[in-house]
Amino acid sequence: MSDFICQKYTDCSSCSHYQKQLFKYRSYIKGMILPKERCSQNTIYFLVSGRVQVNSEEHPGTIFHDGQFIMQPIGSRVEFRILEATECILYLFETPKNICTDRYNRGLELAKETPMQPIVMDMCFPLRLFINGLKMYLNNELLCAELLEAKRTELYFLLNCYYTIKEIAAFYAPIYRYSKTFRYFVMQNYLKAKDVESFAQLGGYSTPTFRRLFKDTFGEPAYQWMLKKKCQDIQSDLTTTDISISEICYKYGFESLSNFSHFCRANFGKSPRTIRNERGENA
Repeated sequence: MSDFICQKYTDCSSCSHYQKQLFKYRSYIKGMILPKERCSQNTIYFLVSGRVQVNSEEHPGTIFHDGQFIMQPIGSRVEFRILEATECILYLFETPKNICTDRYNRGLELAKETPMQPIVMDMCFPLRLFINGLKMYLNNELLCAELLEAKRTELYFLLNCYYTIKEIAAFYAPIYRYSKTFRYFVMQNYLKAKDVESFAQLGGYSTPTFRRLFKDTFGEPAYQWMLKKKCQDIQSDLTTTDISISEICYKYGFESLSNFSHFCRANFGKSPRTIRNERGENA
């Protein structure tokens, strides 16, 4: 009997609930080096196959392989060296979801007291089944926000049910410790601020204090960093997502499409439509 083959009859890409930012599938060939970059969100890396060396403050020179997973907190800088052909699932999030208040609160208290150390977790059998199923959905581009939100809840149930509080506390410790820092505040809130003054007000800082803290933490003026980050995020949305250009325009606070087009021409030398059209040519 031939292998069972699923035929997909629904194209989710045109749906308003279609989204790519919660779970991502990635594959890399042996020998690749993914240069050190700063995580824009808390990210869990589930290795489906292969072997990878991680270099970051949380995992210095750590090697993990298929059937294992690690977590990098928002704002952390991480480099990956692909030691064997690799497939992985990325889960991006802001804070761990609370599905059991008692365990969540006890885990939070433990995490605050847990020493920082590299934590590489092994996938239990139910979690392996979950990740393999998720891989199929992602490869078939079944990226409905409703489905992915349900899978997110399922993921937290699996972590909550099949791992001890001590294990989960150690795993999440970098997030809880990092969440108290100025860098964490910036990475979590920069999209909400239109300018440096409103950004400072959002955090309860005076503008001079905010500018000083920002320069000390990031090594460059706040306005310069915000502009650069805005450019990076806009370019990413135009080249790696199917979000409409008008949605991207208003997502980043532009009052009109003409203002957005002027911004893109000034910073990229091209219109938003040209940038989007070129992604197919460069694929």
